[in-house]
Amino acid sequence: MPEIPVAFSRQWSFRLPVLTRCMRTPYVDAFFKDGSLRLSSFESFRRHPDELRRDEQEGLVAMEIDAPNGRLSILGANAQEAYILCASTIETAFAVSPDNDRSAFRILDCLGFADAVSRQIPGFVGGVAGLCSYRDNTMIRKRDTRLIKPPGATENTERWFAEQQSYVGQQAIDAYFMKHSRFAHESEYRFIWFAEGIRREFLDVTCPAALKFCERV
Repeated sequence: MPEIPVAFSRQWSFRLPVLTRCMRTPYVDAFFKDGSLRLSSFESFRRHPDELRRDEQEGLVAMEIDAPNGRLSILGANAQEAYILCASTIETAFAVSPDNDRSAFRILDCLGFADAVSRQIPGFVGGVAGLCSYRDNTMIRKRDTRLIKPPGATENTERWFAEQQSYVGQQAIDAYFMKHSRFAHESEYRFIWFAEGIRREFLDVTCPAALKFCERV
């Protein structure tokens, strides 16, 4: 089990989860043949053909940040090129169907896997991965010490806007891991890779380097 060592005053490590990714058997076969994977987007998640799995709030942000001098409200949607792959911390006998229509594989090292895939994404600029949280009310509320202030009369407006967009973007990442409690049974762990380029509904990559971090169920 991969662990992350951390230098507290005493030894401490973070235990990383073993994840299960379920797919149709031909896609699992293709992955173990040459590392073929399809990475989805928030847009495709919102239009998922399976109504029970469709989350129309994917990639949308509803957030309030309490600052010392007021409150910043954020309502919007992810506008950056981003690709997502979902897995689960739950592995059951249902991961593989008796008729071999569906199969699964385990991701044994989620950090190594995320890094290997990132190297196959054109324009990759950064990523984030982690467990999803589940609530009945998915509005996110935060507190921050940063003051809310418009650009000054002598301030470079374009630079202020860029800094503001960067700040909002960083704060909004939590929303991409927040889901309604009706999806809690998925126990989802997700990878998000951000890039600079043309936004696409999905991205097909070939990443044989990711295979050493996985095993077939």
